[in-house]
Amino acid sequence: MQGLKKGSSLTRPFSIHHIKRMFSNSLSALEDTFLSTKDTYERHKVVFTLLTSIASIGTAWTGYTLRHLHETKVEQRLDSIENAMKRNYDLDGKEFKKMVGNGNSNAAACVATSGVTLVIGYGLGWRGGRWYANRKFKREQMKLLGQVKPKKWQLKKILGRLRKSNTAVKASVKASESAIPVAHNAA
Repeated sequence: MQGLKKGSSLTRPFSIHHIKRMFSNSLSALEDTFLSTKDTYERHKVVFTLLTSIASIGTAWTGYTLRHLHETKVEQRLDSIENAMKRNYDLDGKEFKKMVGNGNSNAAACVATSGVTLVIGYGLGWRGGRWYANRKFKREQMKLLGQVKPKKWQLKKILGRLRKSNTAVKASVKASESAIPVAHNAA
């Protein structure tokens, strides 16, 4: 087992010192990258702002153009369907429009739909708003009475639990080590 001696090239990458050094190097490289990117952004902030504005305008224009092209294709397809139906069934314009409709939706249907949506939305908002307000009010009352303490940052609580568990483990290890009888041989 000549290859697995201490300090051999096989065990060197897995030593604690080597792993710590790799972690430290990675962390410093990450920090350098962040700082250089931040510095570049701060030096060229106006250019980046202008470029993002131009990109936003270009995206909006492209979306509008694609939507317009799609709309013209749909209109052409509907016109071809209308012409085919006119040729096949010998309908004139008035009869065809009577059969298809004038293209406008029924006003009563729009009013009914919007009314139902308004009532449902208002009802859900009123119920949710009332629930939220009551909950906040009860919490404020309990805070004033001292029954509820304001919430702290959750990470501190988790770290505190970890510290407590680590000290408990260390204390139990020390207690178990002191409870092990040690033989003293007198010569």
